[in-house]
Amino acid sequence: MDPYKLQRQNTAIRKTLAKLVAAEVKDPRVGFVTINGVELSRDQTVARVLFSVMGDEQERSDSLTGLKKARGFLQRRLSDSLRLRNTPDLRFVYDESVDRSMSVDGILADLSDSGEFEDEASRNRKRTLASLAPPLDLMKALGKSRCVWIVPHWNPDPDCMGSALALGEALADAGKDVSVFTHPDPPHGFAMLPGHDAAVTVEQAPELLAEAPPDTLIMCDCHHRDRGGDALMPYLENIPNAWCIDHHLVSDGPAPLPGWIEPVASSTSLLILRVIESLAAGGVAGVDTISLTSDMATNIYAGIYADTGGFRFPNTLPMTFDAARALSAMGVDTALVAERILHQRSRQATELLKRVMATFEFHAEGRILTLWADNAMMAATGTSMSDTEGVVGLATGTVGVRFVVFIKERDDGLWRVSLRAREGGDVQRVAASHGGGGHALAAGCTIEGDPATILDDLVTALSPQLA
Repeated sequence: MDPYKLQRQNTAIRKTLAKLVAAEVKDPRVGFVTINGVELSRDQTVARVLFSVMGDEQERSDSLTGLKKARGFLQRRLSDSLRLRNTPDLRFVYDESVDRSMSVDGILADLSDSGEFEDEASRNRKRTLASLAPPLDLMKALGKSRCVWIVPHWNPDPDCMGSALALGEALADAGKDVSVFTHPDPPHGFAMLPGHDAAVTVEQAPELLAEAPPDTLIMCDCHHRDRGGDALMPYLENIPNAWCIDHHLVSDGPAPLPGWIEPVASSTSLLILRVIESLAAGGVAGVDTISLTSDMATNIYAGIYADTGGFRFPNTLPMTFDAARALSAMGVDTALVAERILHQRSRQATELLKRVMATFEFHAEGRILTLWADNAMMAATGTSMSDTEGVVGLATGTVGVRFVVFIKERDDGLWRVSLRAREGGDVQRVAASHGGGGHALAAGCTIEGDPATILDDLVTALSPQLA
């Protein structure tokens, strides 16, 4: 039989039966029956009638009994209505697919209520500080430690330095022997970070190593030992228990140290806040009772403020403001931190800024902006790489710019690359291709070569995202 003709007959019988059940069958047991479909056999002698009914198993059984009792009546009325030559034998079958559909709908509703279908940005906005839970193995390691070295990454920013100083004070209060390292030529604002004047340098490492060899290393705001710098690296290699606390994505390259890497956090300082709060809550074996101090709070706030660009970067989440409010309530001078960390520079740094701004060059119809600073500029102004901090922020504020590429020459002639993107861009992939890392909107790497060639290559790598 023509399958299309059969389908039309199935449809006609279904519609007719639905009207008959609703209007002419008086049995209350079929009052809530729905006719979902009809399947005629090829010889048209039998019709499977699929029905459903709202209710429990007993109500379904009662409805089926009522339909069977009304079968003769329905077959006669069906024949009259459709003028059938041969009336098919009606066989009523409960439609299980309805229950399956309702079950699936329920599962989908539950998943929707739990946020499963939300995009990542929406889910992150709902995250709370409590959702940032330090790993138990990291907390146990801190508890078992006796002598701890805390090392921020080379060419430090306020986040890595502030987080290192805050953790150092907390572990010292907890009864640990702690050394927090700093690096040469710190940025201008570091002088206001509590405890920075007591931080140790690589020159002091041999003496510290001889007096009390460290059993635990914590890398702050990075996840490899080598990010501590070439000069310090030989002293870090043999520390037996090495951990990291970082909020950057892990790029291609060596496996990261064990510890806590949480990209949803706006800064490493936010993670350090949660570590200190966990220590203060008790329950970590080997840790004396501690509390979050105003100095710790100031260092943490400085890191959060800097890594969110003064709360204007897309990584700023509601939980970021929750942390800032709590730290401010402890007495942090938020205005002073903002002024010293992001908005104040020395006269020499301003002279360097003038030279760097002269290198600004627009590409791809103004959507990519490149800039650079070499050793000659820094020598002429009496500055160092630390004085380039904050320059890239000025570039990202240029209307129409989607990507910023800032390269800075190191003392060894290599170029430190800072990449920034507007929402929707991804510079982490480009940084990772050169052994670096970071986030989609902010990443970095180190490249060897001619500066003009480096800039051209990076512009070429970013350009496909403008299509």
